[in-house]
Parts: sequence; structure tokens; C-alpha cells
Amino acid sequence: MAAAVQQEDGSDDLEIYTEIDQISSAMGEGTPLDRTIDKIGMGGYQYTLLALCGLGWAADNMWLQAVAIALPRVQVSFSVPSTSIGYLSATTFLGMMVGALLWGTLSDILGRVLVFKFTLSFTAFFGFLAVYVDTFPALCFANFLLGTAVGGSMPTDGTFALETLPKRKRHLLTSLSIFFSLGSVIAAVSALFVIPGNSCQNTHVPSGPPCDIHKDNNGWKYLFFLLSVITVVMCLARIFFMNLHESPRFLVHNGRKDEAASVLSKIAKFNGNEFHVILADVDDDHEEAGADVAPIRRSTSQYERVADGEEGRGPLRSPSRSRTVPQSNSASLRSTSLLMLIRRWIGVPIKAWYMRISGLLSGEWRNRTLLIWGIWMNMALAYTIFNVFLPTLLEYRSKPVPENHGSRRAEVQSSLTSPLWEIVIFTLGGCPGSLLGAYLVDGAPRWNLSKSIVLALVTLVTSASCLAFVLVSGYFPVILTTVAMSLSSTTMWSILYGMTPELFVTEVRGTASGTASALSRVGGIIAPILGGFLVDINPSLVILASVFGFCICAALLFLLHWSVTTPSRVENEY
Repeated sequence: MAAAVQQEDGSDDLEIYTEIDQISSAMGEGTPLDRTIDKIGMGGYQYTLLALCGLGWAADNMWLQAVAIALPRVQVSFSVPSTSIGYLSATTFLGMMVGALLWGTLSDILGRVLVFKFTLSFTAFFGFLAVYVDTFPALCFANFLLGTAVGGSMPTDGTFALETLPKRKRHLLTSLSIFFSLGSVIAAVSALFVIPGNSCQNTHVPSGPPCDIHKDNNGWKYLFFLLSVITVVMCLARIFFMNLHESPRFLVHNGRKDEAASVLSKIAKFNGNEFHVILADVDDDHEEAGADVAPIRRSTSQYERVADGEEGRGPLRSPSRSRTVPQSNSASLRSTSLLMLIRRWIGVPIKAWYMRISGLLSGEWRNRTLLIWGIWMNMALAYTIFNVFLPTLLEYRSKPVPENHGSRRAEVQSSLTSPLWEIVIFTLGGCPGSLLGAYLVDGAPRWNLSKSIVLALVTLVTSASCLAFVLVSGYFPVILTTVAMSLSSTTMWSILYGMTPELFVTEVRGTASGTASALSRVGGIIAPILGGFLVDINPSLVILASVFGFCICAALLFLLHWSVTTPSRVENEY
């Protein structure tokens, strides 16, 4: 019966775990936990959680856009050559890579809620820190720390939301990308208020008026301060707006079924449905079946033994061994305690990450994992090399006001305001992208297209938009091509972010998504450094490099579509 409903409304969004799971999905079956979450349905708790998750997505792109807007102003402040200014964005992406790995793994170990609350707290703190640095290397380091915090938001937030939504509502995860676009709009509009009147002339303008960079070029600092305040508000909303419960699926797969049942009962009550959930309602055993998942399950079990003090040799501290420790040797006891503490907080997470990665790169999971990670890395490289240098490219295209046109301060403000307005239009153009992405994901089964094929087509549209940006001239053609780029790229990211968590099992979903996000930051690290050299040669080369990167992504997506096709699959979703 469930299968019939899915075919009628075209919203078959079941997670692909194993061939057995695929067959059971086609038969309309699911685990008791799946059915319980479906019975609770979509209510106020899930919608509020989606909104709170969206704040993390907004913060991620808000800070990325802010760094891109600040690049020309930072270049003036610290007299940084074009070939080196990209290091500011590169260190930010390096921090995001570390943060995605760190927070993604911690969410699999410590839980979703704790990580959910911490990421934005650290983001706000490091944002304030970036305001008060006075050298370019110090700013790069502050942005690295900022990246470690904000970089963990999107992968962990997406995982948290996915594990609480009913199966047939998981396409709503794609709509979170509207917050991603909103974040860039917030950064662009904020910059429009604080940058033009508090900045010196562009370094590429030879006749720029004299300017005291220590007094008159603090607009980028005002921007960072304002966005840090906004991040604090987002953080407070996550902590105090609603009493968040741990992911029931995370609890079940960590042996805490009683807590999962209690959480689901509380969520149902919040949504206005009074019914009691028992332990039998939270079984989720289908992920244990099948050869594909076995390596991951063994790794997870092994991790649990390590966390409990075992490494296949029995407990590290048995009662008999404890009795052999001399009572008088207090220094030795303190040393042992310190080593155990270091082992628990450093060694165990590293081993857990290694075991999960080993499982993801084993058996039939290997091709899927490597293709997804390759898609993320190349898509980030292609998108970032365009997005980071867009403000610079628009300033290059803008014509400075002649010196006899009003005061010199008015000249500077006018020459900076026009490109910033174009960036605001660019960011606004991407806002419908998440809704378009959700529509495409929901309609793909009706059109007999997999999500991978849909995403590949959208990626090719993005590539064509970038190419058009190079070829056109004039104000309105440039605006149209940037809006097309923004809309198609936001649609592209929304589909990818919504699709990735569904490809992996619960035990490693945070690690897999976090690692994918981390590898995308590798692309983000390479992009601004490469772009800095390309801009110095010819600005158009930046866009052509982006076009090439998007074409590679499309090719990998076609390979992903073919790699997940199996003879037993009734309907190929991916």
C-alpha cells in the first residue's frame, strides 16, 4: 500500500542503504522506526527544526559571501598583491574542511543536538576575533578559526533534520537551501550599508583619490562585526527558541531505544498527537542487513568497544588490574587518568573516524562514496572560483566616476555602490533556487529521471550561465547572466545537499556527509589561490576555469547514476 501511494504522488524519497532495503522499499515495507516517524507525521516540531537548521545554512553562506565582498577592501588595507589575496578565502575554506570533519564525526559520537548548538556559538566568537586583528596573516588565522566553526553547520544540520522527518517529506530538506541564499543576501545588504562610505578606492584604479587606510578603510571590519552580532542572534534562537530532542535514529543506533521512544512521544505531543511509543516501535534493523553494510556495522561495533575501553583484548581496566596499582603512587594514578582522558577525547574520535571511513571505502560502498566526494570537491572548486572573485570582477567592469564629478569621497562611494548593488541582485536571484530544487527532486520520478541526472542537467545550465557571463557586455546582460548563475547554482547545491545524506546509513551518515563537505572545502581552498593567479593574468580565465569544473561535475553525476543502478531496483532514484 505504501508503494502505491509513493507511485501516485511521485515522492519516493526512501534512503538507499542496501539491496535488501531497496527491495523492501519497493514492497512498501519499512522498519518500525520508519513507520513510527511517519505516524507522527510532519508537524510544528519538524517545521521549527527545519527553520533552526536553516540558520546554520544561512550562517555558512553569509560568512563566505562576506569574505568574498571584503577581499578587495582587505587587499587595500594590507597592501596584498592579487596573487596572494586568495589566501584569505583559502584559509577560511581550510577551516571549514577541518570543521566539517570534526563536527561531522562528533555528531556521530556525541549526538546531533550538542553539535547543533555549539557550531554557531564558536562562529560568533571567532567572527568578533577577526574584527580586531591588525595584520593579514593574523586575519587569515582568524578566518581559519571562523571556518572550523561555521563549516560544521551544514553537514550536521542536514543530518539532524533528515533523521527526524517522515520518509515522504524528506524532499523538504532541499528547501533548506533558501536559507543558504538568504545568508548571502544578508551579507550583501549589510555590506551595502557599511562598505561604500567606509572604504578606500580600488587598487586597480590608477587615479584613485588619496585615502588613509587606517581611518577610512574599516568598512570590511564593520561588516564582520555586524555579521557576528547576527550570528549571536542565530545561536540564541537555537538554544532558547525550542526544547530540542536528540535524533531518535541516532539514539536507536547507539543502543538507547528507551530514550528514542521517549523522544518520539514528546515530539508527537508537541505536534498535538497524544500516543505512547513503546520499544517495539523504534526497531530499525533493516540497516543491518546486506553485505554492503556489513563493513560499516562491524566498524561501528568495534568503535563501541573502543569507547568502552576495549580493543579486542578485553577491558583496559579490569578489577584485577585495578587492585595491582599501588595506592601510594598517586602521581602514577594522575598520569594514568590524564592518559585515559587524552585517549577518550582524542584517540577514540580519531579511531572512530578511521573505522567509519574504512567502512565507507569497502565493498560496494566504495564507488558511491568516491563519486559523491569527487562531485562535492569539483562542484565547490567550480562554484567558489566564480563566487569569490565575483565582487572583484564586477569592480573591474565598473567605470570610476570622473574626478570633476563631485567630491572625491562621493566618487569612491559611487564606484563601490554599483558593484555591491549587482551583488545584492545576484544573491536575491538565487533565493528561488531551493524551491526549484525541491520541485525538481519531487518531480524527478514522474519524469523517469534520477536525482543524479536532474542534478547533472542543472550543473550544465550553471556552466552555460558562467560562459555567458564572459561573452556578454553591458549592464543588463551582465545582470541577467549573474542572476541565471545564482539561480542555477543554488538549485544545484540544494539538490546535492538533500541527496547526499540519503545515500548513507545512520551510523556513518554524519561522517560521510561531513567528509563530503570537508572535501568540498578542499576545492574551496584551491579555488581562491588559483583564481588569484588567473585574475592577475586575465579575469576571464577565472570564469572559464569554473565552466570546466562544472562540466567535470556533470560527468561524475552521470557516472553516479550508472553506478547505483541495480537489476533488482524497481525505480532508480539516484
